[in-house]
Amino acid sequence: MGNYNLQIVTGGTDGIGKAYLIELARRGLRKFVVIGRNQNKLDNVKSYLELEFGANVRTYLFDFSTGNYEQLRNYIEDIDVGFVVNSVGVGRELMEKYGENPSADREILKVNGLGSAEFLSIALATMDKCGGGQIIVISSSQGYRPIPYLASYCASKSLLSFLCEAANRERAKINVQCLTPALVATNMTFYKEGSLFVKTAEDFVQEAINTIGIVTKTTGCFNHEMQVMKNDSNCMAKNLWNAKLISRLYS
Repeated sequence: MGNYNLQIVTGGTDGIGKAYLIELARRGLRKFVVIGRNQNKLDNVKSYLELEFGANVRTYLFDFSTGNYEQLRNYIEDIDVGFVVNSVGVGRELMEKYGENPSADREILKVNGLGSAEFLSIALATMDKCGGGQIIVISSSQGYRPIPYLASYCASKSLLSFLCEAANRERAKINVQCLTPALVATNMTFYKEGSLFVKTAEDFVQEAINTIGIVTKTTGCFNHEMQVMKNDSNCMAKNLWNAKLISRLYS
């Protein structure tokens, strides 16, 4: 991995965010800022990284559904950051028509959409001052097209994909990678373990992390590239190319 001063991970206490923290530490990065909404989980992740890898870890308690974003911006602006994983997100267990459960829709749009978008804005502004770096944003393959009964979730992830692609073209020194995985076994997706089509967070990240600097938009793993290619013919050429690239990393 490159030599970055500080690495910031949102949603770093569970799932993909936590898996990225551990994999980055395994690959030699040692200075982290972990952002999450549960102090006990933040403390546990901090202790694990410090004991297992000798990492230097700061934590910041923040709820993306209710938090003060100006305070978060002020905090991040004082950090010399070169690497960001933006994995904050919420899901829903039930498939419902849009408007049947307005509180769930509101939380998804606020956290996955506006919250993630606001944090991307914060990270970009800070990295501009620090000379550039790498940002990874966790979107979803469900943002490729509208899916009935998952309207708010699909919309929030589609928003992220468009923002990432535009932001990546706007800045020469900042690489913005948008990850659009299919199903990953995390608390957010309510899948407890991996299977043929569902990757564990650890397995997913071990593949996805190798795509940094190679592609700016990808599902992150060979299995998911093939799933998306099968389900969405509009993405076939791009996903076939990504699948070939990822498969070569493991050949």
